[in-house]
Amino acid sequence: MIIRPAFAEAYPFLLCALSTRQGGVSDGGFGMNLSYAVGDDPSAVTENRKRFFGALGIALDELALQKQVHGDTIRCIDGPGTWDDTDGLCTSAAGVYLCVTIADCVPVFLVDPTVPAVGVVHAGWRGSVAGIAAKGVQFMAERLGANVSGMIACIGPSAGVCCYAVGHKVASHFPESCVVRRDGQHYVNLKEVNRTQLLEAGLRSESILVDPACTICGADLYHSHRRDGARSGRMMGVLGIRRGPGPG
Repeated sequence: MIIRPAFAEAYPFLLCALSTRQGGVSDGGFGMNLSYAVGDDPSAVTENRKRFFGALGIALDELALQKQVHGDTIRCIDGPGTWDDTDGLCTSAAGVYLCVTIADCVPVFLVDPTVPAVGVVHAGWRGSVAGIAAKGVQFMAERLGANVSGMIACIGPSAGVCCYAVGHKVASHFPESCVVRRDGQHYVNLKEVNRTQLLEAGLRSESILVDPACTICGADLYHSHRRDGARSGRMMGVLGIRRGPGPG
């Protein structure tokens, strides 16, 4: 199963999609796992990638991949490849498909449909504290000439405030408005944290779309490291500008 965020339908030159845990060939509960770093059979991961990206018409050598470290490093790129120690990528090049790996952390997709330019951000709690989503917006404005007020953002499936329990020390890093106290525990609304940062960066409220799905309690559809630990696979989100005619 492939999830296609609705915002991209208005822009035929965009390709945006997310994988789920369904439809893969991996054994042991991994299912549609797209990561080589979780102990899965590498040949199964390769086949899963071929199935997911092939269904989207994307060749594996068109991917821009990042080795995520829960930091706030963002890179502006002009071609496919793999970048170490990176949690955000942006580009204005067509035929370069930016990937973000997901298993509870917040995937943020950023688009300026006019330039056009695109960006993806991996925002775990550390990256969220560091303001990586806002930094992605700033990068796109400074490096690619993106018009912030005209940008669109989509916050994808990730750990929800319904399930994302953290200790007091972690919770203390976040605004009170984004922390819910229930049954003696602290639950952080990471999606709202990132939405707020995007607003503060200059995006309009109506241009920020938030998928309400929680990866932790959505066991049928989503991988979740919080839920499954070492036996959790990884999903991927992908965003890119198709080759061919542009927006106008």
